[in-house]
Amino acid sequence: VRSRKKKSSFTHGLHQLQHFSCDSPVRYLMYSEATAAFISLHSDNTCCFYKPDCDKYICLTHSAPLTFKGLTATKISGYIMGWGPGAVLTLLDSELKTLEDVQDAPDVCVCQAAEHSTEVVTAGVGNVCVWSVMLMRYDIYSVHSLYLHSNITAIAYCSQQDCLIVASKELSIRVWGPDWELRFAFVGHNGMVSSLLYCSELSMLVSAAVDCTIRCWNVEEGDVIECIHTEKRNPPLGIECTRQGGSFLSFSCQGVDLWTFRRLYTLHSELGEDRGPLRQILVPPLPAPYPTRALCVRGDRDIILVTAETGAVLTSFRGEQRILCADYCLHKEILLGLTETGTVLQANTLTNPITLLHEWKGRGQGPCLSAPGPACCLVLYSYVTDPKGALEEWRDLQEWRGCSKRDMNSLDDAKNMFLVILGQRGGCVSVLTLKNGTILCRIPAHNGQTVTTMEAYPERGEDKTVVVWLVNPCISECLTKQMSLYCGQPHVYLAVLGPRLALTFEEPASGTYSLMHFNFTDQTQTDHPPREEHLDHFTGLCVCPDLEVFVSSSLDGTVHIWNEENRLIRLDLLNAVPECIAYSGFGEVLLGIRGSLYKMNCAKFLPRYYQKMVFKANSFTNSFTLSCKMSPKCLFTLILY
Repeated sequence: VRSRKKKSSFTHGLHQLQHFSCDSPVRYLMYSEATAAFISLHSDNTCCFYKPDCDKYICLTHSAPLTFKGLTATKISGYIMGWGPGAVLTLLDSELKTLEDVQDAPDVCVCQAAEHSTEVVTAGVGNVCVWSVMLMRYDIYSVHSLYLHSNITAIAYCSQQDCLIVASKELSIRVWGPDWELRFAFVGHNGMVSSLLYCSELSMLVSAAVDCTIRCWNVEEGDVIECIHTEKRNPPLGIECTRQGGSFLSFSCQGVDLWTFRRLYTLHSELGEDRGPLRQILVPPLPAPYPTRALCVRGDRDIILVTAETGAVLTSFRGEQRILCADYCLHKEILLGLTETGTVLQANTLTNPITLLHEWKGRGQGPCLSAPGPACCLVLYSYVTDPKGALEEWRDLQEWRGCSKRDMNSLDDAKNMFLVILGQRGGCVSVLTLKNGTILCRIPAHNGQTVTTMEAYPERGEDKTVVVWLVNPCISECLTKQMSLYCGQPHVYLAVLGPRLALTFEEPASGTYSLMHFNFTDQTQTDHPPREEHLDHFTGLCVCPDLEVFVSSSLDGTVHIWNEENRLIRLDLLNAVPECIAYSGFGEVLLGIRGSLYKMNCAKFLPRYYQKMVFKANSFTNSFTLSCKMSPKCLFTLILY
């Protein structure tokens, strides 16, 4: 029980793991895949290997002295080049034993493996040479120079962006394109940059400087990701990493430091060209054999449908007006969108791009209520009593993929019913059919105040009240108010886990951003200590049912995970601002960051108890069959919020 309540904090980015003191200063550092180790050369000509051993690294001293200025791993497995100082170039094996010395080598000041071949490139005073590793022969190339900087202190090449990254004594880091056009100039270091390293696996530039900092940069976006302060009066002089980017090694006058890059979240889908932040992520919770899909609302008018497992974009829709929110009926392959004028869009997701079928304008208006107001939020309610029939129909629909015409009569199903529920600015709730938007029911809900959020459980409005409804799609008055919960202060997001309702509250004037649990069973509420609160506005709230936890995100760049007792059990610092959040299954959530879709494994750093919960939940899901029927009680326990 204690392990379940224990709070832990994790930060996305570089973390120092170990320090190795050195009797002699390091003059060069590299990583060799052939030896699966970092290798350092020291001023007294000693050589050390840093190899992984369980969850740490061990340092082993090489038996023979090495006088080289540097070492370079080649693209041919088991071969390493030793070079410098001066006209020295030697081919070594993985144990650093000499295989061949070049007798007439030109001056070598630096050596690098070629990007797309097995050759190596050396440069020295008055020469640039390309070498065949196996033949140890070279071609000399003329040098083309441009005065781009004051004295250059570090240089790196990014093949992904086809750019050259150069640091100078001006303290800036400049990114140059293939035609020597300046793309970005990174400014932040207060001392000379001593080393640059581009990690392609992480799509990240790492710089080390004499101001005792290591900084991570986004070359594509042109901004800083992270700044790490090293030990004072002990600046990092160089940095190297493994090809996968999981481990980094830096060196200073005092020794060698081992770092690891903890990835709390990873890029899942870039969602095409940039058109603004992600404002909504929706993942319909359907079991296999249905695919898991994520609906994303990005910017003002874009809706994108992706495969949740791989992040591949399936299809997209661009509206003529601003989209407030959207929902997705996977059973019928129908997209529902709500515009800022209150128009409901019904569209066909079997085509690419998504085809608009109908526009329902002014739905929910009428003489029965004085001023229901335009729709401002929307949710889809699904009532499936024939799972086998629903699956067969969905499989039949896949044969029509690419066809813009749809049989709208198939949306009228007596056994499997899908209702479109609208919240309106006049405080009303309206229920529409999925087939043609016919109004089935319209009820006043929030004393004439705007209904601000709806989920397929409670609903909330501007009157600071959460209303819980029972849904019976088989009768004309399909909504029945079950209870109202007056909160006394504005709430932004809500989510339900079993009998527990979670609500987020914000009071910016007092700097309060809290989460409250309300138990439907015993009508009690649970708060948490102020020290566990977010520090800025909420951007999302969701439930991970297989972990039995709530997950919240905030503009403060953190994700909080809360247990069933409303206690913070994990705090994740993202080094980015999460724009929205949604549960995607298997203990994972999807995050919107800078307009792209990212994935985070919530169970990865939680106590083992929670990881077992995911395993058990997935084992149950895999054994689930669509032949099982819904209990009639589900009709009265599936609530609208």
